[in-house]
Amino acid sequence: MRDLRNFETFYWVARSGGFRAAAIKLHTTQPAVSARIAQLEEELGVSLFDPNNRRASLTARGTMLLTYVERILSLKDEMLSAIADPTAIRGKFTIGVSETLVHTWLSDLIESISTDFPNITIDLSVDVTPEITRRLLALDVDLALMAGPLDQANVCSEKLCSYPFRFIAAPRFAHACDTLEDEIALFSQQPVITHPATTLTSAALVINVCSTLELADLRLWGMASTHTIVDMVKAGRGIGALSPVNVKKELDEGSLVILDSRVKLPDFAFHAVYLQGANAHLKQSICARAHLAAQAYGHGPG
Repeated sequence: MRDLRNFETFYWVARSGGFRAAAIKLHTTQPAVSARIAQLEEELGVSLFDPNNRRASLTARGTMLLTYVERILSLKDEMLSAIADPTAIRGKFTIGVSETLVHTWLSDLIESISTDFPNITIDLSVDVTPEITRRLLALDVDLALMAGPLDQANVCSEKLCSYPFRFIAAPRFAHACDTLEDEIALFSQQPVITHPATTLTSAALVINVCSTLELADLRLWGMASTHTIVDMVKAGRGIGALSPVNVKKELDEGSLVILDSRVKLPDFAFHAVYLQGANAHLKQSICARAHLAAQAYGHGPG
């Protein structure tokens, strides 16, 4: 075996499901990836991928090799973490992050990473949790900072913090929940403007509102951009459902208010989520820094 590069290439082809996806991940060309796999197969004397399947489908020997390769890459990461100077670690590290965290401690985390790993290039992708999850499983994201854990094999999830989830509105709706009748009328007449319906928080919101107020239905306007939600709510287009940490400035200046609703919404619980395998120890190191940044902000787990 000449070096670990062929093993790493094999890992990314197997996990990403294709030579093209692996080439993008490794910042090389598809012919280069194919050449490395061919060399590895020649050295081992076996076929690792089924040539009759258009998708990179592993053979029985390929599946067996993947288990060993993951252990090899994990051991390499562990060795580098224990011995190497952090300034020697290079490459791009992609973080998928929920927008709520952009408004809290994300900048502190980025500063910590930049200080401890100055030669790592951070690539941020701000999105809703379902899209972050999709990209994480597609290996487009190295670490996800998102609402909710991910209960799947080969996935590590660690709770970072919790933030309240509340109904927020323009000042003219400040007393719209004073009586039960008023609140029922409010949610019957006004749409709730919040995150897309595919998110767990929005699904729980609909259930809680309809059960508490005994409504048959609820109009929900799902939007991926928190900024757009805030603008719509400030304009009186509906009732917002957000974490107050997203609108601290607006609450302080009085352009938005928190409604005293009878509907109790579950808090946002944010987790750091990553796949085991390649770069696992770097992911763990950055995950630990995310935990410290979340605690320093003042709203730790619990």
